[in-house]
Parts: sequence; C-alpha cells; structure tokens
Amino acid sequence: MTNSPLVPGPIYGLRTWTVSGAPGHERLAGPHRTTPWPDGGALLEAECSASPPHAPPHATCDCGLHAWHPSRAAARRVCGVRREVPGILEASGAVEVHADGFRAERARPHALVLLPGGNARRLERLAETYDAELLRLDGPDALLAHCRDRGLGLGEDVVAELVGPETSAVRRRRRRRRGVLAAVAIAAVGIGLAGIAVAVDPGTEHGKV
Repeated sequence: MTNSPLVPGPIYGLRTWTVSGAPGHERLAGPHRTTPWPDGGALLEAECSASPPHAPPHATCDCGLHAWHPSRAAARRVCGVRREVPGILEASGAVEVHADGFRAERARPHALVLLPGGNARRLERLAETYDAELLRLDGPDALLAHCRDRGLGLGEDVVAELVGPETSAVRRRRRRRRGVLAAVAIAAVGIGLAGIAVAVDPGTEHGKV
C-alpha cells in the first residue's frame, strides 16, 4: 500500500521539457531522459526499469511522469529554468499525489509557455506538433493566473484533503529547512572557494521523466 493517494486523471500540473532536433523537426523530451515525447496529442506512457518490475507510479520508486501543482513557487521554478520549455502537463491514469506535485502513469503536453525573449517560432512549431495550446505570458504570475482562471490543477485545499493537512505542513517545514541549510552551505562554499565556479551534474534518476 502507498502512503500517497492514487486519484483518477486527468489532472494538470506545471513542468518543463527540453528540446532536441533540427529546426522544423524539434521534439520535446524530459529533463532526465532524452526519449522524445509522442506528438500529435498522444499520451506518453511512463516506464520504469527498476527491479522488481512494477507499473509507474509506484510508491517505493521515483518513477512516473512528474509535475508540480500550480502554485507561485512552482510557476517561478518552471519559468526560471534556462534552456527548457515551461508548460502545463495533462496527466491521466493512475496519479500519485504528493504535497508539492504528482507522478502520473501517462501524460501529454497540454500547453507550452512562451515567455518574453523566448524563441517564438520554435514554440509555435512545437505547439502545433504536439497539438498543445501556446500561451504567450509575461512571467510566472501570469502562468499561475491562467491555471487558476481555468481551474487547472489541484488546489491547496484539495491536496491537503488527499495527502492530509499534517503531512502537507510537515513537508512545507522540511522544505523550508532544506532551503535554509542549502543557503548556509552555499555561503560556506562561497567563503572557502571564492572565485571558483563549480558545475554540478545532478545525474539521472531511473524512471523519472
């Protein structure tokens, strides 16, 4: 049994995609995998190579198609990732809900976001290829407003009811503590290694798309 609830889709969340392919032949892919997502509005089926075999999303694994619940923090996160395309995911099938987001059995790009300074022609081609809506927005607040105006995504009250208000509060406290610890660690590194740039590759998690 899972401690995180499984709910029927479709539900909507925020995420980003990478882009591969020559101009005119671009395809979307997940940040952790280079496999292109199916075009034409088709659904991508999540897979997992972990042993023992199981169907995503599985409670003891990180597998599934990931997205964040529409929130100000999530909108800022997806709109602030360089060289990735922010957008709205439409998920269906089994969906495991967490305090900050969810993992889904299958999903498709529902909408792509064109921000100021973005590559309009490329996003127009991708939106047409994936039969997705193209949103021309000026930033994360506009993205969040779009989701709220159209009822896209689970609201905080619904998430709290699904995962439990105590669980949501605990995870928010943990997230704040992690942010403080990360800031302290970064400051320490900055003091000890001033002037040295360090690039970190977070690697790829199996099953995470």
